[in-house]
Amino acid sequence: MTQEQLAGALGISQSAVSQMLSCTMLISTEMVMKIAVVLGQSPTAIDPAYFKRFDMNRSEMIGFLTLELMKLNPAERKQLLKETKNLSKTELTKAGQQKKLRKS
Repeated sequence: MTQEQLAGALGISQSAVSQMLSCTMLISTEMVMKIAVVLGQSPTAIDPAYFKRFDMNRSEMIGFLTLELMKLNPAERKQLLKETKNLSKTELTKAGQQKKLRKS
């Protein structure tokens, strides 16, 4: 997919896509989700720290995520759930390892 095609799908300029790719523009949480949906990827594939970027208790974010997830087909939703679970396991493993190191 070209930058122009991605920009069109996201409703932004090609210049904005270029700036995001070159890390000269911060990518909002909402934009990460939109990019993930357009590319058929998990948001954590776009930003590994995605779920740390916002407070899950915010009702507007939950509503936004729900609407975006509804756009995915069942196979994409299943893959996203699988990747999210794997990320959670990885995070728990890292936290446990760090705790052990601090005790040593």
